[in-house]
Amino acid sequence: MKEYLERINVKVREILEGNDLGAHTYDHSLRVLDIALEIGREEDANLRVLGAAALLHDIGRVREEETGVSHAILSGDMAKPILEKVGYSEEEIVLVADTIRTHRFSERLEPNSLEGEILSDADKLDAMGAVGAYRAIAQSAVTGVGIQGFLKHADEKLLRLRDLLYTQAAKQLGKKRHRVLELLVEELRSEIASPGRFSIPD
Repeated sequence: MKEYLERINVKVREILEGNDLGAHTYDHSLRVLDIALEIGREEDANLRVLGAAALLHDIGRVREEETGVSHAILSGDMAKPILEKVGYSEEEIVLVADTIRTHRFSERLEPNSLEGEILSDADKLDAMGAVGAYRAIAQSAVTGVGIQGFLKHADEKLLRLRDLLYTQAAKQLGKKRHRVLELLVEELRSEIASPGRFSIPD
């Protein structure tokens, strides 16, 4: 399996590196791979399918803006020729593509396989915890929405991810990440609550 994933990884790196994809970098895909395989081992998933799907799940982002099509759909389609070249069977390619297409929770497409659930969980987990907070804060700075924009995003999305996890292994991993994010949001709100309260003299 390692040899196949290494060959897929070369192609993923070529596609993602050098493109401005915000928080969805090549490093994000590698972290999702690590998280997915950790969960997959616990849940007895098909790691060959899961590993390929994790690496390839965001490659469609390079075409999303120009096409107006969800990156999850694009990534599933773009994965096929890569997997064929690497040597995956037709059955495996269908499974990988389906796993990728259903990973994005905001699309409201429910995963229909264990591997799909795990990929969705791994993607969510990388949006939680310290790294997830860093990604969101960095993106808030780039888009100009600042701290308030980050806090709004945390309330509306990030702090809700824990309750959207599918697998038991992911739920265990999510406990710590959720708490880290929760504490950061609480501290940020506390520190920015009253700017200038003590610095301006009467």
